Amino acid sequence: MLERVLGRGVGVVGARALPDSFRAQVAGVVRYLVERGYQIHTGGAVGADQFSLETVISLGAYDRAVLFSAWAGLAGFPRSVQRHVDYFVGHQGRVDWGFVQPGSSRGIAVAGLLARNQRLVSASSGLVAFLYGDSRGTLRTVSQAIERRLRVVVFLCGGGAVLPVYRRGRWVQLRCSDCWAGAYIFRPFA
Repeated sequence: MLERVLGRGVGVVGARALPDSFRAQVAGVVRYLVERGYQIHTGGAVGADQFSLETVISLGAYDRAVLFSAWAGLAGFPRSVQRHVDYFVGHQGRVDWGFVQPGSSRGIAVAGLLARNQRLVSASSGLVAFLYGDSRGTLRTVSQAIERRLRVVVFLCGGGAVLPVYRRGRWVQLRCSDCWAGAYIFRPFA
């Protein structure tokens, strides 16, 4: 059953440094996707991931989301996110647990985060990314999604964030007035 549901999953990811002023925009995108029957895939970090999870909880859409974790348990999540994850799990929300144990080295934690992002992309049919500043992890996730030929939408949220350049296609700004206003979609070359 999980495989069937994951086929309509959309990853919602972004920089950990994403300012709180983007909370409403992330919530609008998550709400839009949930209302259209999509599964929300997110990673449980601070920033866009946390805003996504909070929105899923506020909608009571526990069965419409999967949290992809780098961590083997709740203790690995950032403290500001732990209560949301605990609440989500307590309401039968699904978590795809990782392998990183509390107290692991930085290298193991980074490997776990990279593996989490790869699992999220592999399980998704699309990706929405909120870029802020350098956003190296988010940019890597965007790259993986483009390589897998997923539909990818990116929001530039400041801090010097720029659209990544790929030889396989180009970015086209969406002409919307709803929650997608200002976003760019990646269009592969034929």
